[in-house]
Amino acid sequence: MRTSLIGAAATLALTAALTACGSNSGDAQPASDCTPAHPGLRTVAPGTLTAATYNFPPFLAVEGTSVAGIEGEILRNIAEMECLTLTSQPLDTASVIPATQNGRADISAGDWYCTSARAEVLSLAGPVFSDQIVIVSTDGATTFIALQGKSIGTVDGYMWNAELQQIFGPSLRVYPNPTAVYNDLESGRLDSAIDSIGTASFAKKQKGATWSIERPAPDPRVASSEVPGQVCFPMSKNNPELFTAVSDDIVTLRNNGTIAKILQDNGLESSAADPGPLRLIG
Repeated sequence: MRTSLIGAAATLALTAALTACGSNSGDAQPASDCTPAHPGLRTVAPGTLTAATYNFPPFLAVEGTSVAGIEGEILRNIAEMECLTLTSQPLDTASVIPATQNGRADISAGDWYCTSARAEVLSLAGPVFSDQIVIVSTDGATTFIALQGKSIGTVDGYMWNAELQQIFGPSLRVYPNPTAVYNDLESGRLDSAIDSIGTASFAKKQKGATWSIERPAPDPRVASSEVPGQVCFPMSKNNPELFTAVSDDIVTLRNNGTIAKILQDNGLESSAADPGPLRLIG
């Protein structure tokens, strides 16, 4: 959902370390008889797929060099297909994309939308899945018109913020991270929030809340309400072979149902695994 970077959400405990070729240890080496789907790939650290990450459940749950969540599980599957060990390079949010762009990591993860501006400086593998804007409220609001005159929260860096500011003006409060938004929604300091369906669903479950999470009616003033955003894995333009391999692996994981199952296991609709052809925003 981001066209710029945002702060991290609450920590989600990992249940298992991520590995290559089916191993159960986060730093395990691929099995000696592992055959990569795309032989001869070059990575930042030989034998390792290094992902620049930040903690943003349910998309990423980072603990040291291990990573889980939706994108963590997809990347684990890609690493296994290429006989690589997946390792997370945890960074502050402002450093994730530059780390990949400058060749310090192989790939970035964290619900990054496929945008024209990003495609100018990075290769965008995917789309991996689609991500939907939602309205979170206590009264079941389903339109932006219904939010007029109410206090609304969103997170710094979300691609729809400029559009929302045009509509709501000072009624829109921009927070540094989702945790702050949902704390204020829970306490009654906000009437509603505008977020992605994944982050909103995770917050509702974690807080045991009874909020309504609704996809807004299409509104030409907010582009994401008319066409869902697509999530890509940003990669360096200097490693086209790895980009091609990851892109091919994403298609394989979509076709065999793996991405749909990962989304469903993390509380999202399995239909999001079918994002359609690549559409660059902006």
